[in-house]
Amino acid sequence: RSFPRRKFIQKLINYNSRWASSFASHHVLELTEKPVGFVEAEIPIVLAKNAAERYKLADFLPFSFKATKLDLIYSTNYHGRSLQMFYKHCAKAKHTITLMEVLNNGAIIGMFATDTWRNNPKMYGDGECFLFRLKPDPVAYHWQHEISDSIRNITTINSDDEVKTLDDQSQSIQSESLIGQFMISRDTFISLGNNEDGQSGLRLNEDLSKGSSSKARGFNNEPLAGAEFPDFDIGLVEVYQLVREIDGRSIDGEEDVWKGMFD
Repeated sequence: RSFPRRKFIQKLINYNSRWASSFASHHVLELTEKPVGFVEAEIPIVLAKNAAERYKLADFLPFSFKATKLDLIYSTNYHGRSLQMFYKHCAKAKHTITLMEVLNNGAIIGMFATDTWRNNPKMYGDGECFLFRLKPDPVAYHWQHEISDSIRNITTINSDDEVKTLDDQSQSIQSESLIGQFMISRDTFISLGNNEDGQSGLRLNEDLSKGSSSKARGFNNEPLAGAEFPDFDIGLVEVYQLVREIDGRSIDGEEDVWKGMFD
């Protein structure tokens, strides 16, 4: 049997194109913005109860985490005010949102962590961590890759041979510099982000009653509680893990096939 002639194939293509056009939908698919949900439980959420705050959280979160609910796992009102209790109740959660009330001015600020908070001698986390303020003037500070002048000087040497010999060293310096910008947790404090002066993007003391916030490398944030309050008193602290909206199961411990595709 001979192969169809080119003229016949072109007519077939034109026919199918007209058919497809006649049945085409002219509606533009858009993602409906909605607030992150929350799990109704014995311990009520406080700091993220209002839909306005949860709208902003949905906006701040990476795309792959938007169809989730907040599940309260730690509250200073119910579980005690200490890092020991904080670590205990966060032990099974990897991705968490920590919210806190600033007593000095009523602001609500927080941080999104991508690894399990724990007493850890090393620095950890990754570039999906971010800092934010929910009120007033909601804003999120997502991490952006930065290379310091000292690293840049190493990698811009004119001689190709010299660049090759220093490549491993510069990679090591970059790794140490970048990892230091994320999560730090000890017996006496937890923090996210840091700067050359040893200050943090957001830091809480051992009983979660005092906090501080300064501009951190990579996040380039303003002090979260306001320029007039680089150091502040903390009221209520709440930590939420993220659970899937569709079935209420934790997003942690399962491979996320969408992660990174829409960020």
